[in-house]
Amino acid sequence: MLFDARSLAHGQKLHADVCIVGAGAAGIAIAREFMRAEVKVILLEGGGLDFDHRTQSLYQGEISGRDFPSLEFTRRRQFGGSTATWFGRCRPLDESDFERHEWVPASGWPISYSDLKPYYERAKPLFELDDAGYESNSLDQLENYTDGNALEGIETRIFQFSPPTRFGERYKGDLQSARNIQVFLHANATNIELGKDGNAVAGIRCSTLTGKNFLVHASLFVLTLGGLETTRLMLASRDVHADGIGNQHDLLGRFFMDHLSFFDAEVRDIPERFPASFFKLDYSVPDNNLGLVHALGLSPDYRRKHGLLNAGAFFVKRPAYKLHDLFFSKDMQHLVRISEMIRHARPPSLKIFETLGRLSSRPHMITRMLAERLPWRERSSRFGIQIQLECAPNPASRITLSEKRDALGMNRIDLDWRLTRLDLESYRHFRRVLFDDLARMGFQVRGINHDLDDEGWPVSAVPLKHHSGTTRMHVDPRHGVVDEACRVHNVNNLFVASSSVFPTIGMANPTLTIAALAIRVADTIKQRLQH
Repeated sequence: MLFDARSLAHGQKLHADVCIVGAGAAGIAIAREFMRAEVKVILLEGGGLDFDHRTQSLYQGEISGRDFPSLEFTRRRQFGGSTATWFGRCRPLDESDFERHEWVPASGWPISYSDLKPYYERAKPLFELDDAGYESNSLDQLENYTDGNALEGIETRIFQFSPPTRFGERYKGDLQSARNIQVFLHANATNIELGKDGNAVAGIRCSTLTGKNFLVHASLFVLTLGGLETTRLMLASRDVHADGIGNQHDLLGRFFMDHLSFFDAEVRDIPERFPASFFKLDYSVPDNNLGLVHALGLSPDYRRKHGLLNAGAFFVKRPAYKLHDLFFSKDMQHLVRISEMIRHARPPSLKIFETLGRLSSRPHMITRMLAERLPWRERSSRFGIQIQLECAPNPASRITLSEKRDALGMNRIDLDWRLTRLDLESYRHFRRVLFDDLARMGFQVRGINHDLDDEGWPVSAVPLKHHSGTTRMHVDPRHGVVDEACRVHNVNNLFVASSSVFPTIGMANPTLTIAALAIRVADTIKQRLQH
């Protein structure tokens, strides 16, 4: 059943067996696990059924480290969460992603791929995926496309695309008809209230933007708010513990990770023997049900040998002008970001005039690039290589609370995102090996001549908004915020189901893994309720 929290009486108290905070992919996945069960569930969602600017503005925050997109546009605050806008790319983490690697500090999960594999299978139907596997078989091996030329370390990576499934639209009816599940919209969690001894949650304090406050009591609680907001809520809940919940060892908010992505090359003369499944991606076509798509990546053995992070590369159909070197200059990328701010109704920086002045001094390059946009040239789109990189867990990369507050009175987030030398070295190694192996396979590869930032990264490199790592999983509370069951250390009835628990991020998009972990948490809760 769906309710509008704005219709509740001020100060009202609600009661359930299980309270889930956040109705994105994880929250909805957990709630559906309890449909038709003898368990009363309350699912809280800060947004409504549709996008709302005022609600979305609650995500605004500060950026104090490496450049990052405006936080209010990196997630979606509405029923269904960010699946309302996602592209649908799905793949489990690799088996090697769960392992400890001596060259990656703080790596290693307390669970293995085999522990999560049955939950990946249970998560697939949620995304309307078929039973196709993700492991390369003999028909997928790249050696079939090389005319016998040996490759250095590149292998096929298989991704399966969801239609994409919009969880809010797809599962609204299920939850609306479930008599034991109450979904409260416009219900923003603002504080986790602990009991006096501090080792159990007594309730979740909630507020609406209309000024209503209410309290939810339950036996068990699950936070499914994502890699930023879950941590923000835990940091802000300081009634008993001055540094927030689960922060006894100053780990809450640390080890923030995201995938780094950018276009790095243009390929031509595609060998005819290469299958079409490598060349399906075209971001200009929305809601395109792509099925299986092949990408390229480094093999686990090669990464172990050379001490590298995980990485992948996709062939993407791209307008010619967006593969021109000028498009990847500092000035043009600054204009791209300004145009995004204008599109989101945010005032652009005054640096726009300085940027336009510098661009105007390069008329020949601008003319050549714009010529590629002429209608008869635009039709000849080319394929660009899009890189997707794993970034190492770094304790200095973190979120804290800003002094600024939102409309609900909560401290906003301050994000200090930092990359490491290992991240950059892994990228440069991957680029060399990838380009060399593509040439061996018969491709003509033209590497993009990027402008670089002060750290040596292409200025076009952007995070994919896959916020991870800020409540990392570890069996020892001195090294993690949650344990191997995703329960917050020393708080016996509070769980986290989010990419925030990832100790490492791998190279695959995280949504399928988030849902698998969420279903695993649901099973743990079922067992707890039976005792």
